[in-house]
Amino acid sequence: MAKIPRWFKIPLLMLLVAILAVLTVGFVYEQVGRAHDARNLPPRIGRAVNVNGRSMNLYCSGEGTPTVIFESGGDEPGYSWLPVQPKVAQFTRACWYDRAGIGWSDPPPQPRTSASITGDLHELLRAAGEKPPYVLVGASVGGEYVRVFAARFPAEVAGMVLVDSSHPDQHEPAFMLGPMNRMSSTERRLICAATPLAVRFGLLRFLLPRSRQSSATPGFTAEEARILNTLEDQPRSVAAAGEQSCAATRGGAVIEEGGTGNPEVDGAARRAGILDDRPLVVLTAGRYFAPDDPLMAKEAANFHDVWVHQLQASLARLSTRGRQIVVENAGHVIEYDAPDRVVDAVRDVVQ
Repeated sequence: MAKIPRWFKIPLLMLLVAILAVLTVGFVYEQVGRAHDARNLPPRIGRAVNVNGRSMNLYCSGEGTPTVIFESGGDEPGYSWLPVQPKVAQFTRACWYDRAGIGWSDPPPQPRTSASITGDLHELLRAAGEKPPYVLVGASVGGEYVRVFAARFPAEVAGMVLVDSSHPDQHEPAFMLGPMNRMSSTERRLICAATPLAVRFGLLRFLLPRSRQSSATPGFTAEEARILNTLEDQPRSVAAAGEQSCAATRGGAVIEEGGTGNPEVDGAARRAGILDDRPLVVLTAGRYFAPDDPLMAKEAANFHDVWVHQLQASLARLSTRGRQIVVENAGHVIEYDAPDRVVDAVRDVVQ
């Protein structure tokens, strides 16, 4: 074996020392950041419930049956249901919760899946003493999760409200896709391969915005919007979402042509089946984003037409007692834009 030239040993040693120093600084930076996150997390709203050795956050109020359970869209904390949940609690028991790694709930031990998310919710409600049957309310991808829950625990579901729910067969125009879904498989594989190290050594935290002005959110006071933004901006929430996406796409190798971009969740929702005669209300956004570019605007209009009249309409047919309501003055986040319409839909199903 050829010996390393003596003149090369010192620069090589210096490079190794520099790499070790960077990794050490990054690791310490991440640990300090996590401690800072814990100190600056808003006081818990809800209660900590032990779910298989992990703490999960649940907030319930109101009395009556059936109990309404809210499932958030995207990676929003349960607190995002603030414009809706208190109003529902005026006529029945109503609860929101934080999925693993979001809000006040501990991170998951493994990347999340539709099975682990719905299993966590089932165990959380059992451990907290909340009694079925439930009316499930799911927004965006949360609509797919509640469908999976109903398929796994059918005896515990009395009815459902889908709030502009994702559809496993949706085909959005390219400009409407999320950043990861616009990347090539090579780019995605590189990001997924680097994610564990980026989390462990503080790179993800470093790349995220240090802070941002609390954005005004319909239905929230300035202080409530600050709490919501703080919960949304946690690096661990971003990490949990990234790990779930990477696991669902075989490390970024799989790029779905349709659906939400998560083939595991879409597949589980597609297999979930029908709701028989359980009452179902499908709320559909009547407003959509129209870009300035004429060609893109036409694509958006065509997709919205399919969204309203085909995809969302097909969700209403999951039950023989299903009906669709188009909320003309609301965009995708109906729970912010028209919370009272969500409350009315929940009341109809509860009654």
